[in-house]
Amino acid sequence: MKKYAYIILALLTLSGCSDEENTATQNQQETNIATQELNYEDKVFAFKASDLQTGCQDDSQMICAINLAVKCTLNPKFSECDKSKMPRFIFMEDESLDRPNELSYQIKKIRPLQDSTVEVITQSQCNGNWFGLCNGTIIYVMNLQDNSWKVKDLYALQEF
Repeated sequence: MKKYAYIILALLTLSGCSDEENTATQNQQETNIATQELNYEDKVFAFKASDLQTGCQDDSQMICAINLAVKCTLNPKFSECDKSKMPRFIFMEDESLDRPNELSYQIKKIRPLQDSTVEVITQSQCNGNWFGLCNGTIIYVMNLQDNSWKVKDLYALQEF
């Protein structure tokens, strides 16, 4: 009788693990499909605080999310800025931040991570400093939630 109990317990444990693995695999496949649709080669995205356009003209939700974060970096009071769609520090206002009024970036690489998260590695240029997050290699950490991409975080890589 104990043999059967151990066998049933082992089968239940294995079936529980396989469901988690299937869900993780499915999430990773969805992320890979979404990033494969992204056509970014040789395209430079440029923005000026004095000429921000509402809406997004790109076909990619991921690029639209990054572009919105850039627009809010230039002008945190821009009409489309939503604190739930990007890191809150983007909305900090202080003269000492040296917030840029022009920013451009080019996507260099997209690296899928776990849990529907993707790193978008960019080469960026701006006419300010803003925490050191607008000149050089800037990485946007994207998260796929409710079939919509959001900028979860961003950071810079120091160049040597």
